[in-house]
Amino acid sequence: MNAQLKDHYRTLELKPAATLQEVKAAYRRLARLYHPDVNTGAYSEIRFLDIKEAYDTLSDANQRRRYDEERWLMGMGNRTRDVQAITPKWILDESRKLARHMQTIDTYRMSHSALYDYIQLLLADAHMAILQQEGSEETNQLVVTELLNATRHLKHEYMVAVATRLAQLVAGNNDILQSIYRQVQQSNRRAGWDRYFPLIITLIALLLCAVMYLWVKQ
Repeated sequence: MNAQLKDHYRTLELKPAATLQEVKAAYRRLARLYHPDVNTGAYSEIRFLDIKEAYDTLSDANQRRRYDEERWLMGMGNRTRDVQAITPKWILDESRKLARHMQTIDTYRMSHSALYDYIQLLLADAHMAILQQEGSEETNQLVVTELLNATRHLKHEYMVAVATRLAQLVAGNNDILQSIYRQVQQSNRRAGWDRYFPLIITLIALLLCAVMYLWVKQ
């Protein structure tokens, strides 16, 4: 997870629910104060660059969606680090929150690395030990099920690493182990499709060009 993720909302002095119009208004107001043409101070220039970066991110719908996702995951990660007592129930609750959150995002633009980093934090060695020593079989199975739901669209390279941890929590449950295996296989098939999709599109385009050329020649 990007430990240097900037708080663009704080930079523009906005709430996360701010509308595009509010983002634009905040940028105009702050630009009048810190733009290099208005304020020549060295710190003002640095401040303006942060303001411009925040505006560029929050004014673009796709960039903002991706930023909000990383920001949410980072917030969850910080809570994981700061919580006083880690229990199996707490890990299950956080897994459920993550699964619900992943249902709300655009999976085509999701940050795979941010999701992977958060799950690795949630299933850190110390947390795995707590689940294995203190967690009931039912709780561990539920944790695995929720995290499988959260990682349905995770890239294969990340899914393999996550699957290894999940399998350790349900070593005696063949049904869930098979579910883990199937999800890894699905991620592998998606990876193959992603590799060859650009080539397929190129071949289709060339074929269409050839057909059009022959049609015109007639």
